[in-house]
Amino acid sequence: MGDRADGRQACRARSRSVRILFSSTRGVGHVRPLLPYARALRERGHEILVAGPADLGETLARAQLPHALLDHPGDAGLTPLWTRLRAAPAEERSDFIVRHIFAGVVAQTALPRLRETIEAFRPAVIVRESFEFAAAVAADAARIPHARVAVHSAASEAPTRTAAAEAIAPLRARTGLPDGGDAWRRAEPVFTWFPPSLDGPAGIDGEQAPFHVRTQVDAPASAAAPAWDRSGEPGPLVYVTFGTVTSTIEEARAIYRVALDALADAPVRALLTTGPGVERDALGPVPGNVHVEAWVPQGEALARARAVICHGGSGTVIGALAAARPLVVVPLFADQPENARRIAALGAGIDLPAPTPGGLRAAIARVIDDPDLHAGAARLGAEIAGLRPLDAAVDALLELA
Repeated sequence: MGDRADGRQACRARSRSVRILFSSTRGVGHVRPLLPYARALRERGHEILVAGPADLGETLARAQLPHALLDHPGDAGLTPLWTRLRAAPAEERSDFIVRHIFAGVVAQTALPRLRETIEAFRPAVIVRESFEFAAAVAADAARIPHARVAVHSAASEAPTRTAAAEAIAPLRARTGLPDGGDAWRRAEPVFTWFPPSLDGPAGIDGEQAPFHVRTQVDAPASAAAPAWDRSGEPGPLVYVTFGTVTSTIEEARAIYRVALDALADAPVRALLTTGPGVERDALGPVPGNVHVEAWVPQGEALARARAVICHGGSGTVIGALAAARPLVVVPLFADQPENARRIAALGAGIDLPAPTPGGLRAAIARVIDDPDLHAGAARLGAEIAGLRPLDAAVDALLELA
């Protein structure tokens, strides 16, 4: 009898309009995993609102999703922390970023306005990306069920769980909630676009087993070749991207010059996307076989590329593998070293930390021609294609309501 009652309740949740609040920090790579869920729920007739800093305005406008502003400490507030981070040992940096930045000053700054948004919007469910911690506090304070959409793999996120719990304990106390360690995180349903072989062990340390979801990462490519394609020129196309954050980190920008020097002598044509804020003149000499753009739709690039050169950010990795494109991964920070190691271990690409132009040039040649790497990328692409569909994940979210 109970099972039938639960089924009837789930059907009612799917048939009536439900208000769902999504919450994200300011990085495009953080909000992007939320967008397929938000769009799918909107298409079913549910009322969607995405809370996040002003920096997300353009991304959300492009996705045609309503935006509720969250306060953010901004560059001025974060610069002292990034300075401290550079002095920290490499093995402590992920913990520092979660403890002092995302679950620290970013969550503290976002929480007051987020609570006001919840009071005004009155959502039935709150869905946060895994580094937006204010929502976990605000949802519990309002007694609203919440879920998490993973930004990084489980293997990358699990080691920072203690840091997150300790950092937000004062915020929970401030809202009248008991500490409870990381019980709030253990209780969260978690959804991820990582396939199991790339994600790591399921149900790490008592957390709920992830709901692995096949999301539409990129819009399908158009039939007409874009202007940057130059398909009449010789050589296969290599798509080179280091994400949208690298251009804002001064010490990381050197990778653009390394990539350009590596491509100069390679028998390929390349598309390099820099992200916002990088003037072409600042790159120095650009080889004739390289076309530079600030941004292109990733689906357009992946549909035409033979291989991908990247930093190992989650969105680029999942998009490339879903398209069965092998990668050369030059990890720079965050989860990227772990992604690079896993991709190399699974035979879908090359892990190339601290590259030289010559080393990168050799890796590009191999990733283009090596049939084993293409086969490895195709295996992961097939695994992604076989994940549960987005509709099943949306049903699970609605059942929380």
